Amino acid sequence: MSIHSNRSVLSNIMPSRYFTAMYYVIENMVMILIAVTVVGITSGSHSIGLPLYKLNPMHWVIYFAILFRKPAISSIVVLSFALPFTSLLLTGQPLVFKSLIMSVELSIYGIMFISTIKYFNLTPVFAFIISQVTGRIVYYGLKYILIKIELIDSFLVSTSIILQFVVFVALGIVLFLLDKKQLTRKLRD
Repeated sequence: MSIHSNRSVLSNIMPSRYFTAMYYVIENMVMILIAVTVVGITSGSHSIGLPLYKLNPMHWVIYFAILFRKPAISSIVVLSFALPFTSLLLTGQPLVFKSLIMSVELSIYGIMFISTIKYFNLTPVFAFIISQVTGRIVYYGLKYILIKIELIDSFLVSTSIILQFVVFVALGIVLFLLDKKQLTRKLRD
């Protein structure tokens, strides 16, 4: 990009529709609304005895928001923090430090997913695998540290590894089925 280019420095980070403040505010409000809706459904299902939270709905929301809304990375970070902290405010779970590391994990999923598709031209399935592996390493690393310094009183792995793998495969299959050229092309624009 040359100095005299008419492209903004932000154009590498945000789609052109975000150059007006109003669209940016609306997009972030949509992300918060998505978070409240997902948390409401998840906590409602939990109250009737259906532990939907074990299927990692927050992970699904991040990827679906990216594929179908094509938000800016900053909006995905807003959504990543809104999901666990909305849950904390509405249900009291997860606790503050767990919400914080979940927010970081979800942010990594979104940032890595968008970046690997946009800048490395990977398919959404490969971008998904890279983002999941990176996010899980960071999540478990942070959780280990917080357990060691006694800010979290929990096991390192509190959800069955087998269930986590099944959900990972299921989400990967759904993304594979959604991997149409128009979706990939939208993300690369």
